Amino acid sequence: MRSLNFILCALLLPASAFSFLAPPSRFGRPVSRLFESPVEVIENPGTLTLLGAGPGDPNLLTLKALSLLSDPSTLVVSDRLVSQPILDLVAGNLLIANKNPGCADLAQNEIYNWCMASLSLGKNVIRLKIGDPFIFGRGGEEVLYFRERGIDPVVVPGISASLAAPLLGGIPLTHRGVSNQIVICTGYGREGTSPDLIRYHPEQTVVFLMAIGRLRSLSQRLMEMAGYPGDTEVGIVEKAGCEDQRTLRGNLNNIADLAEEYEIVPPSTIVVGGVCAVLESGMLEKKDGLKGLDGTVVDLAESKSVEILKGEVERLKEELAEKEARLEEMK
Repeated sequence: MRSLNFILCALLLPASAFSFLAPPSRFGRPVSRLFESPVEVIENPGTLTLLGAGPGDPNLLTLKALSLLSDPSTLVVSDRLVSQPILDLVAGNLLIANKNPGCADLAQNEIYNWCMASLSLGKNVIRLKIGDPFIFGRGGEEVLYFRERGIDPVVVPGISASLAAPLLGGIPLTHRGVSNQIVICTGYGREGTSPDLIRYHPEQTVVFLMAIGRLRSLSQRLMEMAGYPGDTEVGIVEKAGCEDQRTLRGNLNNIADLAEEYEIVPPSTIVVGGVCAVLESGMLEKKDGLKGLDGTVVDLAESKSVEILKGEVERLKEELAEKEARLEEMK
């Protein structure tokens, strides 16, 4: 009973009451949490740069990014989804994080360890991050982590896929009379949770990053919990700016089935709203195969458009046949 009472009392006491049990403080830093490990500050570290790689096309890198990647004396620690053409520009040593679904936290710790090991030796390190470091890229978290250890990173912006991917896929994020506001969301919250959804507004565009793995549940939640009509237009731009970029169009009712049918993979940017259909009407087919038809996959690598919404195509054919029949009657 005494042991039980001690445990209950211990749970009610503040953590500071047990500071005598914790390891001794290093570098003059007080121990504020029970058994908290001290943070080791590096003396005379190398330099650390958080660098945005943009959506994937090396031609969309900033001049500063290209200059930094061309330095053979640096270690580049890259995110997994940075495109191969950009990785090919790295002149120094390259390490790629294994941030596959389900192991993001372990991979993040691996990244920290790689960076700290090189920085402690006075080396210059580049953290290469897809898109822009501060838009759902954990850039702010990494800045705080390294500052606590005596390193103040330099941050170089990149073009975020949230803005570039829709443009490259022929989707304007704003359009007068269609959308006057943009919301950028992530598909994954902390510890794999689903973030809160923005309520439906007819003149709003919502862009989702890192959400392709939850497309089906996301579509259902938007309709059931956020008030989105099932026929709300959706566009997915896969591997934006790369040679194998594809753009998939559908609506909330069918986009998950279409994405599975055509094996859409990360990195993909999802756009929800009426802007997905704005540039479709009257768009001419280009030499590279880009065609503004509803329900097509635009494949820039193979230079062709593949019809995927067969029901919609059949409906248009029927309407055309009816119009031709009426014209014949009028003759």
